[in-house]
Amino acid sequence: MLQKLFATSILFTSFSYSFIHIDPPVIGEKEGLSGEVSVSGKHSSGNNDSTAMGLAGKGEYFGNDWLVYLIASYTYGESNDRKDTNDGSAHLRYVHSIGDSSYDYELFLQTEFNEFQHIKQRNLIGANIRKRLDIFFDKFYAGLGLFYSYMEPEEVTVYDPVYKRTRINSYLSFSKKVHQNFSVSYLGYYQPNVEDLSDYRISQIVQFNTSITEDLMLGFDVNHAYNATPYYAVEKNDIRTTINLRYKF
Repeated sequence: MLQKLFATSILFTSFSYSFIHIDPPVIGEKEGLSGEVSVSGKHSSGNNDSTAMGLAGKGEYFGNDWLVYLIASYTYGESNDRKDTNDGSAHLRYVHSIGDSSYDYELFLQTEFNEFQHIKQRNLIGANIRKRLDIFFDKFYAGLGLFYSYMEPEEVTVYDPVYKRTRINSYLSFSKKVHQNFSVSYLGYYQPNVEDLSDYRISQIVQFNTSITEDLMLGFDVNHAYNATPYYAVEKNDIRTTINLRYKF
């Protein structure tokens, strides 16, 4: 039920990090409500006919000493007229500054599904402390925290059980404006199981962004995910590259 609810909200509201500009949000850099929508697609023909489409979106609201944002995405693809990609996610995060320091605390919720990783639903709830670092990059944040995850397969078996885990959540997020119209952004997570450090997940995205107009951006994203303990017959590594058109409002 939860999967269907979020899948519906993804399709009918603004559309995970796979497509949305991952420039780290900074408390106070904007005022009020802002957002972004993105679309990506690819098609190849010949020896292998394949198509894929992705939709994503983000809504943000900035207060004086806090911000909140919602990110959602959906991806669908086919190869030789057979579905081979069907996944989506929604992520809600609240960030609040801690006094006049360079630290913020974060609270977040996430839900996702991935048909071809046998994930019917994966739900997260957690909290982080993040610190802004003033080094070479224009924006640089390091975060550390914990989250609880519940992951349920499409069909529960001996090989594909329900996983309930508490994980450490550590990440780096930075961006650098190389030229007036060109920037590079990175977001990387390392998430080990607190009870078994050999059970870990890595997720990282590199984005190359080119401004077309003040509100329109062309992006090339490289997304790498690694799960040390995937469900049966699912690859541990997953790499996805996309070209996206993003519109900010």
